[in-house]
Amino acid sequence: MFQTQLNMSTRLSVVPVRNLRRAMWFDDTRLPWVRPSPNMPNLTSALLYPALVPFEASNVSVGRGTNEPFQRFGAPWLRADSVARLLEDLSLTGVKFKAERFTPSKPGDAKYDGRTVPGVRIEVTDRERIQPARVGAAILWALSRVHADSLQIRAAGFDERMGSARMREALLGGADPDAVLDRLLPSIIAFEKDARRFHLYR
Repeated sequence: MFQTQLNMSTRLSVVPVRNLRRAMWFDDTRLPWVRPSPNMPNLTSALLYPALVPFEASNVSVGRGTNEPFQRFGAPWLRADSVARLLEDLSLTGVKFKAERFTPSKPGDAKYDGRTVPGVRIEVTDRERIQPARVGAAILWALSRVHADSLQIRAAGFDERMGSARMREALLGGADPDAVLDRLLPSIIAFEKDARRFHLYR
């Protein structure tokens, strides 16, 4: 797709995988999980990664240095019960939020090493229905509502990962996360339609 749209002259060969279908999850292949990154220990972390990776550009831990990175977030100043309750009240599909405490040990991002911090665990209840982008947007909204004075964000890094400065600004301003995401739907649908002609698997 990039080759075509950007008029790249790269010599490119794509080798298709036998017996793969688009609807399959990795564990449907029955192949062993090989970490694509030290902090990607399993499929659940990979699934939730898009929701939490923007917070690497913040003073929020995303669980690096624990046995379940990208499945939890926390900070010393976090009122975990309040944030979890706000997130639960949104009734996001395929996911639950539970207050907990965790202790990062030698985290790669150096956040809160050896400190037990209050946090929120993200529990996937239906991986077919979860929408990680909505989860990430909801977390930013909830954190900014409860901790406007404590949450620190490096805008450039956050926007690079989330994909939109306007989205960040709207959520920090208190806009409803669903409304913010719904405004992006036309561009998402256009991208999916454009990408379909490059799909290798049906």
